[in-house]
Amino acid sequence: MLDQTTAIFNSPASTYDGPKLQHTNGNPGTHAMSAGAATARRIVIVGGGIAGLATAARLAQAGFAVTLFESSELGSAASTRNQGWLHSGALFALDAPAYARVCHESLESTLRFCPECVEPQVAAMAYLFSRPETLVKSWTDAWTAAGIPWKELPIDPVCAALPGIDRARIQHAYQLPDRAIRQDILLTHLAAAAQNAGVEIRTATPAKCLPIENERVAGVVTSSGEEVAAQLVILASGSSGFSMCREFLEQRPGSQQEFELAPLKAHLAAVEPHIGLLPFCIPDADGLNHIPHPPASVFGTAHWERVSTPDDRPDAKQVERLRSRIHEIFPDVAASSRSLQTWSGTMIQALRFDQIETGGAIWPAVIDHARHVPRVQNLVSVFSGRATLWSKLAEDARRLVRAKLDDTVPKTARPPWTGSE
Repeated sequence: MLDQTTAIFNSPASTYDGPKLQHTNGNPGTHAMSAGAATARRIVIVGGGIAGLATAARLAQAGFAVTLFESSELGSAASTRNQGWLHSGALFALDAPAYARVCHESLESTLRFCPECVEPQVAAMAYLFSRPETLVKSWTDAWTAAGIPWKELPIDPVCAALPGIDRARIQHAYQLPDRAIRQDILLTHLAAAAQNAGVEIRTATPAKCLPIENERVAGVVTSSGEEVAAQLVILASGSSGFSMCREFLEQRPGSQQEFELAPLKAHLAAVEPHIGLLPFCIPDADGLNHIPHPPASVFGTAHWERVSTPDDRPDAKQVERLRSRIHEIFPDVAASSRSLQTWSGTMIQALRFDQIETGGAIWPAVIDHARHVPRVQNLVSVFSGRATLWSKLAEDARRLVRAKLDDTVPKTARPPWTGSE
């Protein structure tokens, strides 16, 4: 599993190979759709990660005809650029209680929908505090206010489950519902849900361009030259779609965009063999966190670095920062026979302009490009925020699409990952 993750993170994200825009200025272009095909009652989604599949499944359940295009294999890029950490919201409860509540609801939805995605033999997460001066009660009060269940843990058994940890650094320990999950298993379940709802999934089919005429996208042209008409196109391609999405969200004189695209880089480290099967997070030590995926332990921090372009080149300063945090808590890692491998990954998020803290509460974004310049009436972009929030993203997309296209669509069916409409 470590080799697969490393290969994904080391893949070049800075080379854009996604669909291009083709403006025809009112005149039929090389790839203009035929008049009959342009009226097709179909939604086309570009991108087969968790965001694209969840959105496709929800829209198909809502009564829309949906085709999804993925340039290679499902989940081959952005959806796997993470640690496999299903957040409970506890890390954000102090500063963003509303966001914490939604994270916890999304966690429960995920576990109802796909209990198999939980990493086997790995317990719920321990939140550890390393500084005597930390006001721990403010955290427990915030968890309670957000509706997140927690319980205090005895420190000695926690440290026994993490051989090599510096016992003197641990002041308090609590159990929260965060889980280590296998994103590939969740992705497989979402693909099955989408297909069962009637979504046409086409892998190894890159979208080459989106022909735009009179402020409307006619559909998608694939790399083979096939023209697929659509009444609406949704871009869910994450980092690979950065170049194209950026065109819609750049600041222009006299315009005010609702979102900006922000490439956010995180650095991770894998230790082999793993140090134990207890995941943990230390909020008062740079958010150092440990997610076990045997045979490795994957470490990260709550620190995201905002960068100008999406690439996965590690930054030496950030790598050293992560190494230092690991060695502070596990002093013997450097001296032991364990191997430690570091790498970085960049994700693209759509942030509102009043959202300053890019590493914290990143909400899902569903962008209607009819509201921005250049205006495209039937083009939508989706960004998942944290992968934990995929179900909220799908529901937000369903609401927007229904508002834009609702005429003969029947009553929306209940999604499989929630118990209510």
